[in-house]
Amino acid sequence: MIFVSTLEVIPGKGAALLKIIKSMEIPNDIKIREFLSLFDKPDYLLIFEASNEEKAMSFVLKFASVAVPKTSLGVTVDKS
Repeated sequence: MIFVSTLEVIPGKGAALLKIIKSMEIPNDIKIREFLSLFDKPDYLLIFEASNEEKAMSFVLKFASVAVPKTSLGVTVDKS
């Protein structure tokens, strides 16, 4: 399953978020496709794969102390 999360940094927590990002050990059941810093709000965009919603939620909650995460399930668009 593909998940798309935006992270909006809580004011004053930017350095703490960068510390989490740089030191985080990615679980084996999570595959990060993209982790982008954005020029405007939201501050970060995270696209990742997880086998189910519970594992995705557990992963995203690692950022909740320093950012407001919003996560959606991504579904591939059928072009036919």
